[in-house]
Amino acid sequence: MKKDMNKFISVTFLILTFGCYDTSSKYKEPSYTLIKKMDKIEFREYDENIIIKTSKSNVNDEANNSLFRILASYIFGGNEKNEKIPMTAPVITTNIDNNHEMIFFILNKNTSEDLPIPNSNKIQIDNLNLNKTISIGFGMWATEKRIKYYKKLLDKYIFENSINIKPKLMVAQYNSPWVVPPFRRNELIYQIKE
Repeated sequence: MKKDMNKFISVTFLILTFGCYDTSSKYKEPSYTLIKKMDKIEFREYDENIIIKTSKSNVNDEANNSLFRILASYIFGGNEKNEKIPMTAPVITTNIDNNHEMIFFILNKNTSEDLPIPNSNKIQIDNLNLNKTISIGFGMWATEKRIKYYKKLLDKYIFENSINIKPKLMVAQYNSPWVVPPFRRNELIYQIKE
């Protein structure tokens, strides 16, 4: 019962948090140059962006919510200046060797030095240069089953076209929990090796 209540509180927190950002159209997104598009697969080139990130080992759904709360607390004023920072899309997660990382893009600052120091030592401020990427888009919820399905499609395309990628798969989610499944937007992204 207590576990169910904790899960309910976590989900409610996420809904209320994202409620201010009703749909992804209100989020600012990192800009990129579209190089090529075939159906759901896109080749892009990004510039360097400022990010905040946090990570945790042995992550489950509840712990994933806790990673989100850590980053959300920073942008909602949990920093030395009590400064609110605009929410952006997508939220990116990665999982390598059972180490789960979550990333928020910070798009209203020119340099990482412009950002206030986080109140939490679990948050890192960094720069991320995705450079050239290959991605596949899909709707509905980004469940483990759907991620595996679209990863298989993307991996097949990469193999058949001899594309050299970095092994870290990024799961990008663009919508708040308010957005109904048919209108949700997700992507799987790999960086392409130069």
